[in-house]
Amino acid sequence: MSDIKKAVYALIAQTLEVKLDVIDDELAVGDIQEWDSLGHMRIIAALETEMGITLDIEQTLEIEDVEDIIDAVTTSKLV
Repeated sequence: MSDIKKAVYALIAQTLEVKLDVIDDELAVGDIQEWDSLGHMRIIAALETEMGITLDIEQTLEIEDVEDIIDAVTTSKLV
């Protein structure tokens, strides 16, 4: 597992206040009670704050699962 993936998993678990083993690439918005629309915005805010990236509105709206978050972070890191 890459360092970015580990960091994203940990950040999501911490932000949603769930155990790390709940998080996998296929986990999507609505799959768990904690990942509702407010939880989604908390994840986006935490990503921007903790990882020092900025996601535009299009990226934010396209995120549907953990794999999308990892892709967004990876793309943002390359810019």
